[in-house]
Amino acid sequence: MSTSPKELKERIKGVLHLVMTPFDEEEELNEEALREGVRYVVDKLKGEDAVFIPTGSTGEFYAMNDEECKRVARIVVEEVNGEFPVIVGTGRAGTKPTIEMSRYAQDIGADGVMIILPYYHLVTKEGIYRHYKKIADSLDIGIMIYNNPVTSKLYIEPDLMRRLSKIENIVAVKENTPKAVTYYWMQKAVDPEDMVIVCGLGQLMYPFEALFGCPGYVTELANFAPEIAVGLYKAAMKRDFDKLKELMDKIAVYHEFIGRLATKRGMLPTVLSPQLSIPDLPLYQSVCKEAMNLIGLPGGRTREPMENITAEEKDELRSVLKEMGVL
Repeated sequence: MSTSPKELKERIKGVLHLVMTPFDEEEELNEEALREGVRYVVDKLKGEDAVFIPTGSTGEFYAMNDEECKRVARIVVEEVNGEFPVIVGTGRAGTKPTIEMSRYAQDIGADGVMIILPYYHLVTKEGIYRHYKKIADSLDIGIMIYNNPVTSKLYIEPDLMRRLSKIENIVAVKENTPKAVTYYWMQKAVDPEDMVIVCGLGQLMYPFEALFGCPGYVTELANFAPEIAVGLYKAAMKRDFDKLKELMDKIAVYHEFIGRLATKRGMLPTVLSPQLSIPDLPLYQSVCKEAMNLIGLPGGRTREPMENITAEEKDELRSVLKEMGVL
């Protein structure tokens, strides 16, 4: 049975696990590999603060049709089996299809849905408000707003977020700001009784937002390095800055590797400013999947047009994982 929106809000903390979607060499969904990957993380995170998020950006929802997204969501809900909350990514460019996907997630027992801002066309503030209000009115489960300007071209600023937070079952924000001060102002604008604001840009940003009481962060690390993912959260909660620095140095090795791969491939063809456009984005999914493959899990590969890394780069990744203490 799904948790209530209020209960979900209280449980959104710790490691917000981004579930990878494994595709085989023909780019077909590998359902058994998905089950195995989810079971692995459930076992490794048992007893910890965690949330599972399938079919988000990292889960490649944009590269799947609706039926595939539904299959992935159903499998994750089944395999997690109530051990942790499951928040399914259901956002679509239009309000009506978003409601349809969100109702499906509710029907299969998801605890909440994560909804990206309406993308493709630019809309007004009132259009954004109506979008989320209509979705919320159509559901009984909790909603996490995915405030990501890179993928949507839109951004919900603090004044509008305060309005949205007053809608009863909108209980959380995945805040994808690259600036700690922006996180601070967003958090300051919203009553914590209404909404929890989590770090949407992952492990590199989380230690800075944790200073302002950020309760958790999204991360792909639990797919292959769950101890590091949990350790970072616990160190932040304890204000153990020496431990935070130690873990960040381990994580930095991994991100430096992805950065080198991005540099080899050249700049992105984007109209977004350098502050918003991250050159690593076309690669982080395939690197994570190869890391899973290297530790013995079937991570598979990414779907086109995203990048898959070369055999030579896989060998370099093996050395990186050894340096991190993962292998």
